[in-house]
Amino acid sequence: MLPADFEAFFQDAPAGVDVEAIRAQWQAVKAPYNVEQWLLPLPLWAKRGFDDRGPQAWERLRGDLRQASTRRPMCIYLHIPFCTRKCGFCDSYSFKLGGHVAEHHHNYCQALLDEMRLWRAEALWQAPAVPTVHFGGGTPTSLGEAHLERLVVALRETFNITPSTEFALEANVKTLTPSMLSHLHGLGFRRLHIGVQSMEDPVRQVIGRQCPAAEVLQVVERTRALGWVVSVDLICGLPGQTLAGWVEGLAQLARAGVNGFSLYELLIYPQNLRWAQRYGLTGRSHRPNYFLFQAGADFLAQLGLRQNLFNHWADAQDANIYFTFPTRGEDLLALGAIADGVFADYHYRHPRYAEYLRLAKDGFPGLQGGLRRTRREQFAHAPTTAILSGTLPAEMLAFIRQSTRADGAGLVDGWLERQLVTSDGQGGLRLTANGAWFAGNMIAEMTARLVE
Repeated sequence: MLPADFEAFFQDAPAGVDVEAIRAQWQAVKAPYNVEQWLLPLPLWAKRGFDDRGPQAWERLRGDLRQASTRRPMCIYLHIPFCTRKCGFCDSYSFKLGGHVAEHHHNYCQALLDEMRLWRAEALWQAPAVPTVHFGGGTPTSLGEAHLERLVVALRETFNITPSTEFALEANVKTLTPSMLSHLHGLGFRRLHIGVQSMEDPVRQVIGRQCPAAEVLQVVERTRALGWVVSVDLICGLPGQTLAGWVEGLAQLARAGVNGFSLYELLIYPQNLRWAQRYGLTGRSHRPNYFLFQAGADFLAQLGLRQNLFNHWADAQDANIYFTFPTRGEDLLALGAIADGVFADYHYRHPRYAEYLRLAKDGFPGLQGGLRRTRREQFAHAPTTAILSGTLPAEMLAFIRQSTRADGAGLVDGWLERQLVTSDGQGGLRLTANGAWFAGNMIAEMTARLVE
């Protein structure tokens, strides 16, 4: 386990890590912010539950869509819950199929196609051009080339897909064979998000990754040679991680041409609890993970990358279109098991796989439920979106100061004191690495102080 004391953690820090800058961030943390009690920015449905259950949510959405005088641009998300194997560390909703794989793949794709047709019937094909289509998971490539083509063709026939629409997908290295990558390129995919998690081979073995770090670099280079944007997920808090290995992994990926880096702390949920217990992670301190996160953020900033999401550092090519849709005021059409979507101020969610297949029939897209933002939630929506985007422009700062005046005018000043934010050079603020770690806490504090 990495030490939780600052001096011990950074005593052998590799060149390129600005220990003093990280020390300043660490020393600035004070109540009500606590590294051991950081908050995940949760969606509304997870915070207070649904207003409407399945069929009622669908009727509410249909009514909204039919009454809308104009259509906003919408991104499209398809969730593919299947994996070729289930990694012990994984907290995502995904699973390996035990048997009848071909039948499961066929039935699930058919449910997605049926759902597409239901949404098209609400005139969504008349919406402005779709900015991005994002396949998430799970491992979308586990469906195989034929099913992926079937879905892409249907999307192009059903919605306002144009040559400028970015097709993106998440994948692991093992499934990105030369044949699969060539097929995806032919279908129009141009963005790849790889769940790398770690570039230290001993760590990769512990978490169940089936190929060494060298193969990750080969896939990145091969994909970048096709002109794709490539981004990666990396996790701090995995067994056996070292500071030197963490930083060198970032450097290797950057040299290979990776455009964007999403940094996460390992989350422990029921689906990975037994694995976490095996490696003694359930009673952990979050401080070593915070230090790793800080070192990673500092290193990426030194490379010239900037946040376009609170925990995603990117170059100019990586617009991170799917994850940043709220900042552009777009809607999200989400399809498939556990997928979350939003139209205007109405959020909806699908149930898990078996329930989705059972419900998604007879003119119903199998929704679990939905909710409309309350007046207070609507009031908080814009500043929340700004925090999650990593940028607080001058007009948003003025809004926050004015809207929280009655319950403490020092909110933004407190963020500055704790080095959660810093000047963006244009009269606004941007999140620091501290702000990235505490984004959920910032939103909670701001929301509690808002006065409409």
